[in-house]
Amino acid sequence: MDMIKLNPVIRTVSLIEKVGREEERRAYDCRMIYLCSGDLVYAADGGKKSHLSPGQLLYLPAGMSYRLSAKYLRAVVIAFDLTDETPDPVEGIRPDLPENFDESKLHFPTDAAPFDRLILAQDMESERDGFLRMENIFTSGEGNFRARISAHLKLVLLKLAELSDENALPARMVENLDGYIRENAHEEISNTELGAIFGYHPFYISKMLKEKKGITLHQYVIAYRMKAAKNLLRYTARTVNEISDATGFSDPSYFTKSFKAQVGMTPKEYRAQFEDELI
Repeated sequence: MDMIKLNPVIRTVSLIEKVGREEERRAYDCRMIYLCSGDLVYAADGGKKSHLSPGQLLYLPAGMSYRLSAKYLRAVVIAFDLTDETPDPVEGIRPDLPENFDESKLHFPTDAAPFDRLILAQDMESERDGFLRMENIFTSGEGNFRARISAHLKLVLLKLAELSDENALPARMVENLDGYIRENAHEEISNTELGAIFGYHPFYISKMLKEKKGITLHQYVIAYRMKAAKNLLRYTARTVNEISDATGFSDPSYFTKSFKAQVGMTPKEYRAQFEDELI
């Protein structure tokens, strides 16, 4: 799916503490269930039963059959359409039994990947306050409440897209690596050190980077330092020696050699391209 077209239209946001009878049903819109507490048992698309635990999130695409059951739970449930290509009025639509499902009422784009399948996000504890806030905003009904919830939900959906993309390096790992390298680029950074800090074996980090980005962990660190060096050469008046030190190359000659190997020109030649640029 083209993420530019992703513009969720909010139908309902509910804080539920019980589920109805355990019977199969199909929804005409997409459903997102964030479990705050308790235990929810679900089965989707004819699959086996699974448990949703507190801090986990379940996304069900429109039209998918599902069953829910729980003895006790507290969950935020959002019913929505993925795009704004939705006929008015925007209101809640009750799910139907499979035998009563009317395909003509289904609001779902033809190319919706990765949102055309069930997505289970297990590590979403940080989203708890956000989901409760969305429920409060919807209940208040004040101002542009649907637009405000839509903006927040779009961020969640983009996060789910990253998590469900098997070809992408886990977003959190990249974010953590970038942040640490940015703060410590001027120092020696070893694979062992990074593995200990982020809770991954250095071999795993390097393996994931090699599989997903085609470079090793060491090459990733060098590539990040080169990116920082190019920015400093272009936008600051620091000397090559100062930039070499700031980006973790203690030997300026090695920095120049590495820079030329990576970029195809020396640092001075690279800087010369932007001499006429004005702020």
